[in-house]
Amino acid sequence: MRVDLHMHTGYSADAASPQTVADKVRACRAAGLNIIGITDHLDFYRTRGPAENRDAEACLRDVRAAKEAAEGIEVLVGIEIGQIHVDPAADDFVRGHKLDMVIGSLHAMPNDLDIYFHDYEHLDCDAFLQEYFDQVLEMEAHGGFDVLAHIDYPLRVMKHGDYVPSFDQYMDRVEQVLRACIDHGYALELIAAGLAGWQKKGGPPQNILYEYRRMGGERISIGSDSHTLDTVGRGVADCTANALDAGFTTVTVFRGRKPEAVSLTE
Repeated sequence: MRVDLHMHTGYSADAASPQTVADKVRACRAAGLNIIGITDHLDFYRTRGPAENRDAEACLRDVRAAKEAAEGIEVLVGIEIGQIHVDPAADDFVRGHKLDMVIGSLHAMPNDLDIYFHDYEHLDCDAFLQEYFDQVLEMEAHGGFDVLAHIDYPLRVMKHGDYVPSFDQYMDRVEQVLRACIDHGYALELIAAGLAGWQKKGGPPQNILYEYRRMGGERISIGSDSHTLDTVGRGVADCTANALDAGFTTVTVFRGRKPEAVSLTE
């Protein structure tokens, strides 16, 4: 079963536009995908409103229409909530809408600046990563989502000069994140976005996936993080191979917020 459970349309501010939901579904069908989750961004902040978001209501209407009209492909109604733990409006939104899946992401630190935009050449990167793990743990404790997204996001963007970011020296913190993921029943996301960056591979790093399995982790999600029509399904085969290598034989698909195991090999 070929799944891609993390992708964006023109309703996400950082995605290519115009790019309709119907466009995305057609591209996914052409790419041979069986199950897709359309999960456009809805970010929340501590000190300002979600001004960067586009029309989430219209987005969900379009995805529901695509779900009902889809033939030969299953469309899941999803949303990627950024910083669900920092604003009660995030919980209100999730409770007020009929969704199949909610991805929980940490994009912005407490200063409301996206992790992508920090000036790492002039930061204490160790202190930054410690605070990052604190925020992920706070988000996990808060809950309200189904899939824990791209825990390796900082690794994709922190590289500068001779500094090569790694979680190898932070495995105690990573294990805290993985333990919370397991205890709360979230699916740990394998994401292909790193293929386009300096890493040239998806994440999280394979040793983290091994550790998650060793600790008893059973639920995983797989996504391309596609922001353009030509990247649907990109890297999902690599993510699937990584999952199988670590001992996973199923991917967790959320339908109506309820987890279902789907074979990776059929």
